[in-house]
Amino acid sequence: MPKINITHILERLQLRLAQLERGDALAARDINTLLTTAQRNELKAAWAAQQALRKQYTQPKTQAEIQAIGWRTIREVRIDILQQALTAAQNGLVDGFEQLQQQSEVKASRIFLDAYFKASAENKNTLSAANIALTRSGYNKVNATSSKFVSKRDKLVNEMEEILLKKFEKFEDDL
Repeated sequence: MPKINITHILERLQLRLAQLERGDALAARDINTLLTTAQRNELKAAWAAQQALRKQYTQPKTQAEIQAIGWRTIREVRIDILQQALTAAQNGLVDGFEQLQQQSEVKASRIFLDAYFKASAENKNTLSAANIALTRSGYNKVNATSSKFVSKRDKLVNEMEEILLKKFEKFEDDL
């Protein structure tokens, strides 16, 4: 099973949080997969504190007693921890995407080098073989232009941009 990365965590945290707030029953594994080890430990500690309260006091009858004691259900404890996890995930969004980008670059480098040295050992065109391996894996070629289709409209727009830029430069020179 692949690990959950930052692109999935935010969406799933919001989904689980909404389910808990609606009152849906969730398995502990559904929540634990979205939390870091520190967050899981925090959840366990918060629930252990609530269990200690339950041993100390009988179940309160009124809302005022509940607030005075600090009595909370497992659902309320989980909601608090998930809200903290969601905030932490939103704050670490940029770092998460940078990490994903680095992992992608490392994977592309490994694919390139493996294919390059394999082709070198077989006395084949190394750069071509490496680029084929990269393309097969969904990455861009190295030291080559990508073979993207350019439509007639794109060509026309590019030409118009060049003409306008030349006119603007000429206009600035005249000033």
